[in-house]
Amino acid sequence: MYKVLSIKYLKKIFFLFILATCYLLALSRVEGLLATAAPTAQAQTMSNKDYTIKTEDVDMTSDITTKRDYETGSAVDNLGPVASGEVNYKVKTGFENLASAHPFSVSLSSSIVDFGALSPTNPIIRTVNLNIHSLTTYGYSVLVFENEPLTTTPPENRIIIPDVTCDNGDCDAQNATEWTNSLTYGFGYRCDNVTGTDCNSSFSKANFYKHFPNIAGNDDPQSIMSGIGSDNKEVRISHKVNISGNQAQGFYNNVITYIGVPNF
Repeated sequence: MYKVLSIKYLKKIFFLFILATCYLLALSRVEGLLATAAPTAQAQTMSNKDYTIKTEDVDMTSDITTKRDYETGSAVDNLGPVASGEVNYKVKTGFENLASAHPFSVSLSSSIVDFGALSPTNPIIRTVNLNIHSLTTYGYSVLVFENEPLTTTPPENRIIIPDVTCDNGDCDAQNATEWTNSLTYGFGYRCDNVTGTDCNSSFSKANFYKHFPNIAGNDDPQSIMSGIGSDNKEVRISHKVNISGNQAQGFYNNVITYIGVPNF
């Protein structure tokens, strides 16, 4: 008779927003939706008796300062690329402004993955969709890690379902390889694009899996997806678990953390 296990594993989503020395952190366990207020950016004025620098597109506030040897102009909001200069130099200011009515955010379609009862050599796959909204001008990446392998609750006896190493024994937290053999045991994941092409390229081949980086084992968080552009992105994360006939009965769980990092 097959042994029956019940497995649930919880997901947390952390959102890390970095701009200069300003660090904002938001966490939502219920909604799975992370948002931050728009950060404040400041600029310094540079001047010299031989040049004049102006920025254009005055949308919110503007000001012009004039001295004997120079004139500077400033604008706030829609700073498109501006080029100015003379014979021997050019000055470019601003950048492409990807306007968005909403802050950058990361969300999951579900915060819990329930594998239900497992039977030996019968792999179970459960999927969750991950969405990226309002991409930043310079792109983003999403990092992922687990707090530990799937572990029995209570954890005193420390019985685990190991992280998978795939059919050839070569997949790990960084490298994906094929996992199709029903006699290969463990817990792993893969990423498939739904909208866009932002999944890590190591998942480009079907049935290629990795295991989550184990923070308790001193693994570094790894990028599961990254990209640039103005369109929202969506990927499907497939979580796969397979056990042997020797796996002890019990309730197993762990916590997976996703960190969305905008680039600046």
